[in-house]
Amino acid sequence: MSVQPLEVSRKAMVSAGAVECPRTPIRLLHIVENLDQQAVENWLFRVFRAATRDCPEYHWTFFCVLGRKGRLDEEARRLGAEVIHSRYELGDKRRFLLSLREVMKRGHYDILHCHHDIMSAAYLAASAGLPFRKRIIHLHNTSLGLPTPSWIKAELAREPMRQVCLRMADQIVGISSDALESLLGSRERDPKRHQIIHYAVDTARFAAARPDRVEFRRALGLDPATKILLFVGRLVEYKNPCFVLEMLEHLTSAGENVAAVFAGTGDQEENVRGVVKEKGLEDRVRLLGFRDDVPELMRSADVLVWPSLEETKEGLGLGIVEAQSAGLPIVMSRSVPAEAIVVPELVTVLPLSAGAKAWANATLDLMNLPRPGFEESLAKVESSSFSMEQGVANLMALYV
Repeated sequence: MSVQPLEVSRKAMVSAGAVECPRTPIRLLHIVENLDQQAVENWLFRVFRAATRDCPEYHWTFFCVLGRKGRLDEEARRLGAEVIHSRYELGDKRRFLLSLREVMKRGHYDILHCHHDIMSAAYLAASAGLPFRKRIIHLHNTSLGLPTPSWIKAELAREPMRQVCLRMADQIVGISSDALESLLGSRERDPKRHQIIHYAVDTARFAAARPDRVEFRRALGLDPATKILLFVGRLVEYKNPCFVLEMLEHLTSAGENVAAVFAGTGDQEENVRGVVKEKGLEDRVRLLGFRDDVPELMRSADVLVWPSLEETKEGLGLGIVEAQSAGLPIVMSRSVPAEAIVVPELVTVLPLSAGAKAWANATLDLMNLPRPGFEESLAKVESSSFSMEQGVANLMALYV
């Protein structure tokens, strides 16, 4: 039996987009990496910020497994949340888990919400015997990866940790059908226990963006007529950023006035710079680092390129949905679940095996074909399961 995205119920909503609040306070403990630049934490923070307006009775605590301060810590506290950083690293297993258990005891929490896929098994184990009303695992990826450099240790630990998740979690939530299936496998789905909740996109940011395409190119030192291929995301191996440079090489060789703009950071940044130099593309590539003005970037670009490796699918590909909110055409690999396609007219899906030249040609076609206007694309996302209203209601309905 297939699992459909969780629908907003009257119990969870009092009117369009408004969550019905509890009569008594409910204490939520979210276990995250840290409140910084990660897509998961940024999505969760947006939902938290929206939920605080409608449901002040919910008390949010973010337990950050990384000890370092995050850029969103102070804003979270200003909005009424508690932010706790682990005193011990994950590698110091015994002290980390004992410390986490003490936090759980002191906080008298009602809900435990874990955001680290099968790594959440450790957090569930730390909660054993404590009076949580509900324990939730949220699956944001499909790889079921573990934070160890040893593949042998990872292979030995994966199935036992998966079983802990399956047995101890009261609810298992995936950001897509693929993400949910990565943990459940062939296990029969229980609609009350196994659910899909899509990420919420803050479409208001895209509606409010006032891009100046000419000024944007001038600021980057580019000709005003330059077409921009935009890459948004971490510069890591599985995101495959150097593939964009192969595409760019084909396009520039064909005489096209095109540049590639990268918004993100990661361990492949120096490799990208090296390939840029090797191919002689310095005047056609801009690396912007981490940016929090993604709506403006997307509304100023011409095509979003998403060439993630296909061996393991992405959990969802939030940037794909955001690009559609911006009315930005997309060429993407088969790494992204089909659920992320809301405006099909904007999206071209190609296998990576087609090669960079085929991707470059598809990009040219996208830039030249007629497409839905920005307002039309934005409206489609706002009426989908990715809207902020729907996303907030769906998440908060878990805590009823």
